[in-house]
Amino acid sequence: MGKKILLAVVLAAVLTTGKAFANPVHPDGWGIGIVGGIGWSNGGVGTAGLSLKAPALPIFWGIWLEGGNHWMHIGATGDYHLLGSMFFEDMLGWFFGIGGSIGFTSWEGGTVLHNERLYTRSWTRFGLGVRAPIGLTFQPIDFLELFITAAPAFGVRFYSNSHDWDDSYSGVGFGFRIGGELGLRFWF
Repeated sequence: MGKKILLAVVLAAVLTTGKAFANPVHPDGWGIGIVGGIGWSNGGVGTAGLSLKAPALPIFWGIWLEGGNHWMHIGATGDYHLLGSMFFEDMLGWFFGIGGSIGFTSWEGGTVLHNERLYTRSWTRFGLGVRAPIGLTFQPIDFLELFITAAPAFGVRFYSNSHDWDDSYSGVGFGFRIGGELGLRFWF
C-alpha cells in the first residue's frame, strides 16, 4: 500500500510540473528532413526516408521507402519523445521515447532451381511493431538539427509465400529488431 501511495505522489508531482510530456529537446514548429536507416535482424538492409514533425502533433514521423531488383518496401514510424534534455550550451541533447511502426514488403519474380527446373517464387509481408527510440540531437543553429537514433523494436509479421512447384503458404511470426537512424532535419 505504501508503494502505491509513493508512486501516486511521484506521478502527480511529475505531471503538475507541466514538463512530463513536453518536448524539451526539439524546436517548436515544422520539422522536415531526410533520414537513413539500417536494421539488425535477418541480414540488415539499408533504407532511406523522410522525417516529418508537425507543430500541432507531438509525434515524430518517418516515412520509409526502399527497393531493389524485383522487391520493394514501404513503411512508416511514429515516435513520441517522453524524456530528454539539452546540454553543451543547448546545442547537444538526448531523447527517449516510445513509438510504433508499420510496413509492407513485396518480392516477386525470383527464380529457384528445384528438381533440375527453374521455378518462380514470390512473397509478401505486412508488419506491425512497437519501438523505443533513444538518441542524440545536435543543433548547431536554430533551424538545423542532426540526429542519430537507436530504436529497438518488437513486432508481428503476417506473410504469404508462393512457389509455382508446390502450394503457397502463409503465417504469422514475431521478431525483434534493432534499428539505427541518422538524419538531418530543418525547422521552420
